[in-house]
Amino acid sequence: MNEIILAVESSCDETAISIVEVYKDKLKSNFVRILAHEVESQHASHAPFGGVVPEIAARDHLAKIYDIASTALKKAGLKPEQLTKIAVTMGPGLIGALMVGVLFARGLATALNIPLVAVNHVDAHLAPALLLHDFSLKSDLSKSLHLRSPTFPAIALTVSGGHCHLSYLSDINTKKILGTTLDDACGEAFDKVAKLLGLEYPGGPEIEKLAFVAEQNGFQDKYQFPYKLSDKENIYQFSYSGIKTAVMEIIRKETGIKKGKITGKDLPLETKQQIAYSFQIAALKQLHDRVLNAVKNFPEIKSILIAGGVAQNKKFRELFMSFQQEVIFASPALCSDNATMIALQTIIETNLDGFNMQPFPKYIAK
Repeated sequence: MNEIILAVESSCDETAISIVEVYKDKLKSNFVRILAHEVESQHASHAPFGGVVPEIAARDHLAKIYDIASTALKKAGLKPEQLTKIAVTMGPGLIGALMVGVLFARGLATALNIPLVAVNHVDAHLAPALLLHDFSLKSDLSKSLHLRSPTFPAIALTVSGGHCHLSYLSDINTKKILGTTLDDACGEAFDKVAKLLGLEYPGGPEIEKLAFVAEQNGFQDKYQFPYKLSDKENIYQFSYSGIKTAVMEIIRKETGIKKGKITGKDLPLETKQQIAYSFQIAALKQLHDRVLNAVKNFPEIKSILIAGGVAQNKKFRELFMSFQQEVIFASPALCSDNATMIALQTIIETNLDGFNMQPFPKYIAK
């Protein structure tokens, strides 16, 4: 009998349900099928505020989660009784949003009398890079997908709106965290800079668009925002508050607003493009610099794994192609918050029969 996992993700502003089938027989033990991949964004609800409002997020999850789960089951052609395991994001995330997902998943698991697996959201972001060669919603849904096996040891970078994690992986179940963010995460900085420029939420894609046009127009790095931290001993951790402040000061200078709240929405388009270009270069170079430090200090590294929402940025992917090691990005469709990554992490953590994997990753203190 195959394992059929229904996974729930509700840590922030996406309500997501996925159903993944795991082949457990010996002949097909290295395959999975993603039967349903549903993600309902709340961007429109939070756009007027320029960021995620926790209470609105929780209420939106509560209103949508049952219908999204029903849609996922219908698309997978399954009845609830055919599920064999429920997986859910336990954290980190917004407490109210998480509670909606956890209580829904616990209720479903209890009603069906099947196991419930709690999954760490940050770990799960890395699972698609660890397990899948690629995934496309248009062509790979319901198809049998080979599970990959990265070459270890590896450096793993998870970078999103709320998290920057740099880790050393001896194998798939042994992780040592080298560095995390000291203040703002990279994705959060993209959104905040976009807000300073008067751009729409979410701001990351808007910054990328402006920076792309600037590059096509032959713009240079006019503002040269800092990307290396002043603390020379800090070679692995991240900090984006300084870049954000530097951008704010440039906008004050360009607008002539010396005090109080500022917005750069009335700046000339060319100036916005230049600021976006310089900011993106600095933000991404900091990520590259941290990984480069790790590769220099651990010459045995064979591969570099990259995941998280920011990993969708095309310039980010281009920048990391400079490494000699094998660079593995999570598929773009699985970079932002989704429930398929929760199901894939469950495969790793529960050591399903037929998979040559170990139990839940053992964390080693820094």
